[in-house]
Amino acid sequence: MDKTEKIHSLFYGFERPSFKTKNRFVRSATYLGGADEQTGEISIAEIKKHAEIAAGGAGTLITGLAYISPEGKSFKKQWGLHSDERIDDVSRLAKEVHEFDSRLIVQICHGGGQREDSVAKENTSYSPSGGKHPNCDFETQPLSKDDIRKVVEDFAAAAVRAKKGGTDGVEIHGGHGFLLTQFLSPLTNKRDDEYGGPLENRSRIFYEILKEVRSAVGEKFNIWFKISIEEGVEKGYGQEDGIALSIGLLKKGADGIDVSSGTSYSVALKSPSTIGVSAGESEAPFKEYAAEIKKHASEKQIIILTGGLRSLPIMAELIYNKTCDLLALSRPFIAEPDLINRWYDEDARPTACISCNACFKTAKFGPIDCPILRDRNEGNWDPL
Repeated sequence: MDKTEKIHSLFYGFERPSFKTKNRFVRSATYLGGADEQTGEISIAEIKKHAEIAAGGAGTLITGLAYISPEGKSFKKQWGLHSDERIDDVSRLAKEVHEFDSRLIVQICHGGGQREDSVAKENTSYSPSGGKHPNCDFETQPLSKDDIRKVVEDFAAAAVRAKKGGTDGVEIHGGHGFLLTQFLSPLTNKRDDEYGGPLENRSRIFYEILKEVRSAVGEKFNIWFKISIEEGVEKGYGQEDGIALSIGLLKKGADGIDVSSGTSYSVALKSPSTIGVSAGESEAPFKEYAAEIKKHASEKQIIILTGGLRSLPIMAELIYNKTCDLLALSRPFIAEPDLINRWYDEDARPTACISCNACFKTAKFGPIDCPILRDRNEGNWDPL
């Protein structure tokens, strides 16, 4: 297969027994910061952001992290899936995305000790062992075994709400420093019971959540996990643990692994949103992780690679070499919602995103946007 054929294949349909999508491109989970601060209701602006990317050609969209309980909330303007009242949010979002023949995966998350200070003041914060989370100034309480059981059940309840709302699956956020990462990390997990110590114990809550969610939603509903393969900080867990956990989840029936790396407190090169990625050699910094996990995936399971994907030739080689099955981008879609349609129309220039992370600084205005391309193309304007 020559270079052109490889690139064209990215736009062909992709199918697994429980998942079918029109191309290989995924909008990676992106916190938008536009939900109601009190109720967690998704805003019309957030729904339209998703619809814009679906209309722009992305085959699959993963929502930004939705909190599963009030104590699991991390950000002031975060969407919530903690209540049955929010099922209608999923329905409205799914309707908009499905209108463009795109698939929708809802990401669900418990923040644990990783929260904004203003949110932490609203209720008690929890973590595996108590204390302060890196980069946070407030104290957390250690989770009891009953508390852990509630976390597991809250994940299952949120997944059921997503299913009732008509989504195509859920992605359980196990990375980027949130609660499940805190269990996996020897830096934040100092427990001496069956949830602490060796990798088997630090991974236990992941497996319990998978089992509980599967029991709640059934066999034909997609359950993906987002995993930071490395914590990306000295004395944190390394790629051996992250890869072993991912393989373990596949063996226990997860439908997909979304491969990422790092946390909010990681060193720069291990960060989930690496600055300065450009088309060419610096692309796909986490591809080796995905390739190793892919070796252990069945023909029914999906490996999604997230992070630093910018150009069609690189992405085409990743698929051709069986490094991964789907290609997830976040910042490029913030910069260019119609990116996939542009590529499909044979404007094959790499994304205009320069990986500067300026978009994340707009979250305080909500929903996030790309100030670089916005200002260049439209002139300065004040967010509403």
